[in-house]
Amino acid sequence: MQAESEGGSTRSRVDRSPTRGTISPRHSSAALRAADSRRNERSIAVALLANLLVAAAKLGAGLITGSAALLAEAAHSAADSVNEVLLGVSLRHGRRPADARHPFGHGGERFLWAFVAAISSFLIGGGVSIALAIRELLAGAAVERYLVAWIVLAVAFAADGISLLQGLTQARREAAQWGESTASFLRQTSDPTLRAIVVEDVAALIGLALAAAGLLLHQFAGLANADAIAALLIGLLLAATAFGLARPLADLLIGRSMPPARLARVHAILERSPSIDEILSVQAVYGAPQEVIVAAKVHPAPGRTADELASALDDIDRALRRELPEIAEVFIDLTSHRARGGLDDAP
Repeated sequence: MQAESEGGSTRSRVDRSPTRGTISPRHSSAALRAADSRRNERSIAVALLANLLVAAAKLGAGLITGSAALLAEAAHSAADSVNEVLLGVSLRHGRRPADARHPFGHGGERFLWAFVAAISSFLIGGGVSIALAIRELLAGAAVERYLVAWIVLAVAFAADGISLLQGLTQARREAAQWGESTASFLRQTSDPTLRAIVVEDVAALIGLALAAAGLLLHQFAGLANADAIAALLIGLLLAATAFGLARPLADLLIGRSMPPARLARVHAILERSPSIDEILSVQAVYGAPQEVIVAAKVHPAPGRTADELASALDDIDRALRRELPEIAEVFIDLTSHRARGGLDDAP
């Protein structure tokens, strides 16, 4: 016998009718809370506005001063702007309702679009920055009008700092709701938007520091290649940032499990049910940001009627959702098999 989570309950699947009903997928309380708050949209808007203004200022300053580092930083901000646009697209596409071809909805598209955004950061920002650095190293360039460069760097630092504070404020709020530190939350969260915004803003500030160091060494120490080397380091920084953002997204696209500590809580909730005699397997995989699909195969306790098992599965469903707000769908397969390979009589 197989049990399936539907609506507000977990019930036995019995072939009572040849017709097939369509049931909308459930969403986790964590995902619904995030959608209601619209915090991601606000963070994206702040980051996009800051990056567009800063990209224009850096480009103008780079052309005026001839600094490859400032032009590399302009490419950096342009790449971040493209990322914010793609992340905004991911939010819009992810909210589309489920259909016959996508029964669990389109939330997983957010992983895909965030992955594309990370790759674009490498191609646009990293590639252009490294090309500018190589060009200046080979051909040489004279940097002048340093005051313009310093003013633009100061304005850019303020704009990116404000964007970072906005992202960190949201991250701290979200981390507190999950009972984690901000750093741990950003490492483990399945929300690609918030992590991307914070990581990109941190990388933006590091890039500004590299550009400032290159100009400082060029202006006061007379190191002719300092500006070009700074541009090269900015390109490598963007490549490292893109890889750091893309790696966890690849795991989520493949099908990443819940963190071990939270998966252990799923096992504990199943084990404490008196109607379950043995747990054969449990999988809990992210299907969308902050939405986990749980599938378990269990052997029922002997002597339970179908109604008793249905009630027990309802209790398990409610307990899982109460203790783990990221859980969206729950599927429990009741089987006569045991872990040792034998068979018992199933109700």
